[in-house]
Amino acid sequence: MPTEHPAYRIELFDPVRHDRAHFDCGVGRLDNYLKLSARKQQKDDMTRVYVVVEEGSARILGYHAINLGMMNVDELERRPRGAPDHGEIPVLFLGQVAVDKEQQGRGLGGILMHHVFEKACVIADMAGCHAIILDVISDGGETEFARRKSWYESFGFTTFASNPGRMFLAMKQVRAAVQASPGSAIA
Repeated sequence: MPTEHPAYRIELFDPVRHDRAHFDCGVGRLDNYLKLSARKQQKDDMTRVYVVVEEGSARILGYHAINLGMMNVDELERRPRGAPDHGEIPVLFLGQVAVDKEQQGRGLGGILMHHVFEKACVIADMAGCHAIILDVISDGGETEFARRKSWYESFGFTTFASNPGRMFLAMKQVRAAVQASPGSAIA
């Protein structure tokens, strides 16, 4: 699942240049985040939003949002080896992965997820990062929640025992996925 693709580019979201007006992934909360909140959160250094566009176009086809944080090791089944005594470990939070309805089923979600993995590796190399954490949104009911959760599981994410909506993927697994994908490059 490399991020290099001849027809698409992944770019840092630029609210002046990128067209988000027609973005519709089928989940109002994710559409509204891109249209109403992403610009301000990125400007305030709370998150970074990356968008996928077709080569030569500014229309957003999909996006992901990431930010840094800490989590307490008590949330995990096992305490990671080398975890500090205070119990807080650095993580990358994956806020959203969304693909426009017209583009779903074409692999863009996988390309975006791999981009998250590549960014996590860079962050881990520069500042330390133990894992990627995400919260599966429950919008659309139990069936949609289960579908989303299954999609994340296909990338290796596992559920927290204490919270069925929160998922975790250790950097060791992230690095292995990136190394197994030849031709990947960070945009």
